[in-house]
Amino acid sequence: MSGHRTCDRSAKRLDPGAFVADIRGSIGIVMAIALVALLVAVGAAVDLAQTLRAREILQGALDQATIRAALTTGSGYVEAGRATLAVNLTDTGVAEENLGSSFTRNADGSVSGTATITVPLSFMGIIGKNEMSVGVTAKATPKTTTATAPAGTVCILLTSKNSQALLVNSGATVLATACEIHVQSSASGAAIFNSGTTINSKKICIKSASIIDNGGTHPNLEKSCSPANDPYAATLPAVTVGACNFNSRNIDTATYSFEPGVHCGGVNFNSSKTVSTFSPGLYIIKGGDWNIQGTLKGTGVTFYFADKSKFQFNSGAGTYLTAPTSGTYANILMYENPSNSGVSQWPWNDSPGHELSGLIHLTTRQLTMNSGMTASLDKVTIVADSLILNQTTWNLSPHATAIPNGSTTTTTTTDGVFLSH
Repeated sequence: MSGHRTCDRSAKRLDPGAFVADIRGSIGIVMAIALVALLVAVGAAVDLAQTLRAREILQGALDQATIRAALTTGSGYVEAGRATLAVNLTDTGVAEENLGSSFTRNADGSVSGTATITVPLSFMGIIGKNEMSVGVTAKATPKTTTATAPAGTVCILLTSKNSQALLVNSGATVLATACEIHVQSSASGAAIFNSGTTINSKKICIKSASIIDNGGTHPNLEKSCSPANDPYAATLPAVTVGACNFNSRNIDTATYSFEPGVHCGGVNFNSSKTVSTFSPGLYIIKGGDWNIQGTLKGTGVTFYFADKSKFQFNSGAGTYLTAPTSGTYANILMYENPSNSGVSQWPWNDSPGHELSGLIHLTTRQLTMNSGMTASLDKVTIVADSLILNQTTWNLSPHATAIPNGSTTTTTTTDGVFLSH
């Protein structure tokens, strides 16, 4: 029959499995794209954290550099700021290859600083972003006051008779325009001043004619000078050390209260966030060091070191202590057993700020102000064996216990710095 139509069974049929395979292939592509997007997001978060950390480090370094520039007189303030910036970035992990900076003296005497770096990105290179620019600013304004004080007031007296009784290393800035620093050593190299330093004091009196001067700013330096004697030697109140009232402690709490008495065996502060408060009175320290973190606060307090025990101020230690104004220990903040012999170190490390008031009489100790130590304003008289100043910013003003040297005069001095961003 001509009208009959036959079915061609050889024709290809639609394969459902092939359709499923095609769908799975599409899902695989979508998942691959999503995975790349996820990796980019995670990488972006890691790079952002790295960039924010670099910015934090750069801001801290610029703060110190701008303070240093503001405290430096004359045209050398720009070089002083740049040198301090570079020093404070050393060993921080922040690359200095693309470091840019500027320091400008303003009409009011303040200094404005800027700094920029290029931070390499580890993951964002996937999408062609290999680096990011980071910039920060700071402004330091010197604070001046007018006061009547003994001319030539000695705030620091170093009693060592050896070389390097005073060592000033790169990055050290001391503002003490109403104070004198006296060094009793007559040895060769009694004092060493290195480049990138500023000591702006009323006078630096060194008994020796031989010092090592590698640069830096230290006006009013006198060699072959007649330093002051120690008026407190053998005159401070004798202390009878009784039985221990407190023994070895580990401080882990957010707040802690100390009471006067005999503190034995040392104290470890295990948190940089601990705030410790000292009730007024005499604290006798013996038989162990205090490894200090966190913040110390106390008014009307005196610390007596019965042996070679010491306070070691570690990273992040803020110290705000004031001596009594009356009584047996009036104006004495810290002193030690006069029978102590030999010389031991007394480190002050990376303090974010401290304000001390009173006499610190530690003639067998080598005081060391280390990297990052910043004193808002210390009104102290320090009598110590020797002093090392590293990367530190120290604002120093006379206390009532200051060792006088001359007649009374009225002076206008710079005794602090306001820092803003």
